Amino acid sequence: MLFRLLTVLSAFSFIIGCSASESTPEEMTTLPVPAEGEGIQFSFEYTVPAASEVWKCAVYPMPSDDFAYINSVESISNAGMHHMTLGTMGFTGPQFEDGVYDCEELLLESMNDLILFFGNQGGENNFSLPEGVVATIPPGIKIIHELHYVNTTEAPVDIYSYVNGYYIPEDEITDGIWGGQIRDETLDIKADGESVEWTRCVMNEPVDVLFMGSHTHKLGVEFTVARFDGETTGEVFYKNTDWHDPKIVQFEEPIRLEVGEGFEFQCKFRNNSDTDVQYGSTADDEM
Repeated sequence: MLFRLLTVLSAFSFIIGCSASESTPEEMTTLPVPAEGEGIQFSFEYTVPAASEVWKCAVYPMPSDDFAYINSVESISNAGMHHMTLGTMGFTGPQFEDGVYDCEELLLESMNDLILFFGNQGGENNFSLPEGVVATIPPGIKIIHELHYVNTTEAPVDIYSYVNGYYIPEDEITDGIWGGQIRDETLDIKADGESVEWTRCVMNEPVDVLFMGSHTHKLGVEFTVARFDGETTGEVFYKNTDWHDPKIVQFEEPIRLEVGEGFEFQCKFRNNSDTDVQYGSTADDEM
C-alpha cells in the first residue's frame, strides 16, 4: 500500500496541552462499543481531584488481535477537556507495563519516540477519511491514551474519553494515511509584552493533507498557517484565536503538496506577567 496521504494532527506545537475549565461537572457519557468486526473502541476514565491539574497516560494493549483498517472515527470526552491523544511507541520504542502513569514521568525521555495516530478536543467529534483510505493500526502494540485536564472547581471531576474506530473491508482499501506534528521547543516569551514565533516545514515527498490543527497554551492569541511554495509565502488559510478550543479542520479537498512545498506557521503570544515563559507541558508553560 502506498502511504502518500498525510494527516497533520498539530502544527508548530505538540498535542500536549492544558485546560483551564470553568465548566461544572457533567454526567459521564459513553459510546457503545462497535459490533465485532465493525470496529474497535479505545477508552480511558479518570477522576480529577478538586482544584488540581492532571496529565495522565493509560497504557493498555491494542484492543484487536487483527490489523485495524479504520476509515472513520467517532469520539466523545468531557466538554472541558482541552484535548486527548492516542499514540504508541510501536514495536521498537520504549515499552511500558499496563497501567495509569503521570505522562510527564512516562514520556519525559521518550517523547520523540511517541507515534500519535489520533487527537481531538473535548465534546463530540466525528472524522471520516476519503473512500477507500484507511489508518492501519497493527495488533500487538501498546496504546498510550493521554488526557490533560485542569479542574478549577471545588469538587472532583470524572473525566473520560471514548474513541470508536470503524473499519472498511480490506478488499476496499486503496490508500493509507500518516500523521505528523511540528513543534517548537525553543520558545522564549518575554515578560510584559507581545512576541511572534514562526517556522516553516516542507515535504520530502508528495502528500495530500486531509486534516490540520493547532495548539498553544494560554498566552497564545493568534495562530496562522499559510502555504509555502518553496520560495514565497501565500495567503493564510488557517487561523485560530481561541487557545482553549483550537479547531481541527477537515478539508473538503485535500491540500496537495509536492516535494519542496509546505507551510509557514506563525504564533502570536501576549505575556502580561513579569516572568519570561518557555516551552513546557503545564498550564504555566507555553507551546
